[in-house]
Amino acid sequence: MLCHACYAEPALVPDCVHCHGSGRATSMPLCDDAWNEVVPGLFQGGHDVRSQSASACVVGAEFDLVVSLATRPGYGPAAGVEHVVLRLADAAIDPVTAVRVDEVAGRVAVALADGQRVLVRCSGGLNRSGLVVASALVKHGRTPDEAIAAVRRARGPWALTNPGFVVHLRGLGSEDAHA
Repeated sequence: MLCHACYAEPALVPDCVHCHGSGRATSMPLCDDAWNEVVPGLFQGGHDVRSQSASACVVGAEFDLVVSLATRPGYGPAAGVEHVVLRLADAAIDPVTAVRVDEVAGRVAVALADGQRVLVRCSGGLNRSGLVVASALVKHGRTPDEAIAAVRRARGPWALTNPGFVVHLRGLGSEDAHA
């Protein structure tokens, strides 16, 4: 995982007090919130948060589309809510996985353009969900760096600290935009 402060940017790494110049994180905290709004109508979240409530991350009918990159029994969504499940590891992106991420990001982008409320979630709500949310934002015309920044503003500095995901996102270009 990349350091949450310098993100292994060469100009920042040598002076980073958080990673002591390594560019790498040694641990990752849980988020405070079950989900956060990245842009109007598009939320990013997870199954694990700091809350002491067993139901803090349970999704009911507050979203029109829920994309789960990790699932747990009893965590919703409610019956009648469209639920797309894509098992995704917080690991390297191979060509097959890249296609699957692009497809689900496309579904998210279409739902968002249609005015639907969308939640993309994984276990911690930081990396896998951030990959799909940022990919959908690129499809809406944002640059990869703008999309990454939006995810980090919403979910906190630990979002998108998987270096492979960041490389993948930065490889997405304007040819991927449709809006």
